[in-house]
Amino acid sequence: MASRFVVTDHALARFVEQYHELEGLEADAQRHVLLAELERGVAYGGQFGNDALYLLPCGAVAAVAWNRGCGFVKTVLTRDHAIANMQSMGAVLRSNPEFHVVIRADELHALAEEHFSAGLGRRRRNALLRELGYDPAGEAGELYRAAYRAVVEANCVAHREAYLRRLESAA
Repeated sequence: MASRFVVTDHALARFVEQYHELEGLEADAQRHVLLAELERGVAYGGQFGNDALYLLPCGAVAAVAWNRGCGFVKTVLTRDHAIANMQSMGAVLRSNPEFHVVIRADELHALAEEHFSAGLGRRRRNALLRELGYDPAGEAGELYRAAYRAVVEANCVAHREAYLRRLESAA
């Protein structure tokens, strides 16, 4: 079975530097170990464009550039190094997951109100969420959709109440 990843020599060298037990193996065997890690890796961080970060089962992070369905592994970093790089580029990482969900829910609710007021369609709203680093198909998308539905429902209730007041005052 062909791999969807192409490992550069630089990436392989960085991987072997982190895992000294691989130094005794031949380059093909080292490459095979890295490819197995990549196949089980998960997307990590909110990358834009064709680049992606993958958290590998061993704890390392691979930087991958995608082109025509093929992932070119540019380098392999330690998790701490990858986090430091993301922070240097302006990412705000929160360590407490409960705090993160509360803040994100508030941010997503504010976005939902803003998007509703602007009259944006679903596609445009999803595109804006992606631009801000949120995954519309993931947990953030669920929180956003719930907030958006709450805004829509509140708007309907307000219109209904205004209509009933007009009816009462006309009678």
